Amino acid sequence: MTNREIVDKVESWNWNLSIFEIYDEVKDMGKYGYMGGQTSEGSDLSRLLNHAYEYFNYDPMIKELMSFLGVEVAEHNLCGDHKVDLTTTS
Repeated sequence: MTNREIVDKVESWNWNLSIFEIYDEVKDMGKYGYMGGQTSEGSDLSRLLNHAYEYFNYDPMIKELMSFLGVEVAEHNLCGDHKVDLTTTS
């Protein structure tokens, strides 16, 4: 996924989905994208959920979902004061 796709996906959730609906959307994402594709840079699932965690103001339910799916909270999210602007790169 591109950074723009990640931003768009998270913004489309826009506080309207429950954590279970978000899980349904991402559960089939492999480490490198949907269905485990191997072409993405980094982990799409990790990038997507870390952005969601930040976007939703460090919601504990997103953090719990990340833990359940084996996604680590990115170091820049640990203290909650270092925002990453995904709109500036592809």
